[in-house]
Amino acid sequence: MARRAADLVKYPTRKPEQIRLYGRYAEELLRDLEHEFSDRRRELVKRCYALLKEAQRQGVDQGDDKYLRAMRATVGLVTAAVCIKLARAGVRSVYPSFEKHCGIAVDGLRDKQYGKGKGRPKPLDDEKMEI
Repeated sequence: MARRAADLVKYPTRKPEQIRLYGRYAEELLRDLEHEFSDRRRELVKRCYALLKEAQRQGVDQGDDKYLRAMRATVGLVTAAVCIKLARAGVRSVYPSFEKHCGIAVDGLRDKQYGKGKGRPKPLDDEKMEI
């Protein structure tokens, strides 16, 4: 995971296409991180529940609301997963916002640098088809 985050820092963003690819790569990284937190939370809930069950069996704990207590212990990972979901939505909106606010300027600069395309030639009206 750390290797991918380090790759994200080195990713170029000098061209509009690179901005789109950067957004896709960052969204993929955040999606993996969100799934990691969700999976880790499920695993930790099971372990906390087993710990509380064993404590009740040995007479150290009264044992009421074991599952609720295990869920409360891992609420931080739920919060992190929700925040990452919001971050993913933010990353997904970067390129469409770029196109919306800067698209005309980018197209104008491309036309100036490369020239306008000629498009399809129009058919001549004076030439008629023979039947």
